[in-house]
Amino acid sequence: MSRTKRRGGNASPIKRYLQFSGSTGQFSYYDKESKERVELDELEIVVLDVRSSITGFNSDTSAQITSNLVAATGSEVLKVASWKDGKSTDIAEGLYKEIKDKVKAVGGKFTANVICLCDVTGEGKEVCNLQFQGSSLNGWINFLDSLDRDGEYDNVITIKRGALSKLLKGKFVPVTDEEEKELDAKLKKNPRAPRPIWFYVLEFDTVEITDEQADEAGEYDDELQAYFNGNKPATKNDDSDEDEDDAPTAPDDAEADEKDDLPF
Repeated sequence: MSRTKRRGGNASPIKRYLQFSGSTGQFSYYDKESKERVELDELEIVVLDVRSSITGFNSDTSAQITSNLVAATGSEVLKVASWKDGKSTDIAEGLYKEIKDKVKAVGGKFTANVICLCDVTGEGKEVCNLQFQGSSLNGWINFLDSLDRDGEYDNVITIKRGALSKLLKGKFVPVTDEEEKELDAKLKKNPRAPRPIWFYVLEFDTVEITDEQADEAGEYDDELQAYFNGNKPATKNDDSDEDEDDAPTAPDDAEADEKDDLPF
């Protein structure tokens, strides 16, 4: 789903790719001019569109994993490839449900791409792609569940680091001060002692979008949808109901998914 429905084009308006680290609770982006990663404490975004893709890293080949962005995982084909030294190698092509086991086996992860307006430099708003996977993807999905249908488009959303948490019976549970003290004491005795899988979750705040902000977002979305429609992915015909497949879904085992992301 998108803020608007537009005509074709081919130049991507996305200027920056933003990530959230569960281990530090920091957002970041790569600055091409300084050639370094810039960290941010929080983001204020206006959502233009949400798309799905595969991203990740293959530790065996030291290659980055990427795919095209799709609006409907139940009907649009994902083309997944690995990149290393400027060369690409095809991994899989098909609907997500058909290729998910294969891409997971090489380090690929289901990723929500929240394409939004955001000022990360202090010099004005840009079209950015805020990518969520693992525990942050779970947090984004839970946030969407708390809103009215398509409510992400009706609000200006502030996102920042939430509580240090752990996964317990499928739910995020804040780590207590006592647990942190016990871990510190254990590590002082034995720095190589096993560490629990703890990570920072996302915290969301919303303010209803103004007409002026919505109009501004619509203008940016014109260009965005022109790009997507000009590079429209292939589709597969299917008589089945695709609503369930079209919605982003969290990894089957969020805790296991985070083990590769956090330096514990």
